[in-house]
Amino acid sequence: MKTKVYYADTDAGGVVYYANYLRWLEMARCDLVEGLGMSVAEYAEQGFIFAVARVEIDYRVSAVLGDIVEIETVVERVRHVRFTLRQRVVRSVDGEELVSARVLLACVNPQGKVIALPEELAAALRERLE
Repeated sequence: MKTKVYYADTDAGGVVYYANYLRWLEMARCDLVEGLGMSVAEYAEQGFIFAVARVEIDYRVSAVLGDIVEIETVVERVRHVRFTLRQRVVRSVDGEELVSARVLLACVNPQGKVIALPEELAAALRERLE
């Protein structure tokens, strides 16, 4: 996923506010799931919600207003009720890594109870394991 850094993404120092990286990571995860066949919203309608259970994130270099950044997402692990993704935010112009993260997502029902991943999604994620 690619995005441009807009004024609203920055803080008083003119750099991207740290929480906006989390928003971009979320957007890229939604794009990944949708690219595997069904949107996150469609899964939610069927009772499958993908809740973030853990995030490990390292902020290395700040993006600034006007930068174009790319968010890369790699499937690291798939289990019965959860999956782990590795994500990176890089500056497009020079490929410099700005942020790296590992995100653990658990599948829950609308009541918040942990349930098995949808079979077709688990299979599609396993095909992308790296």
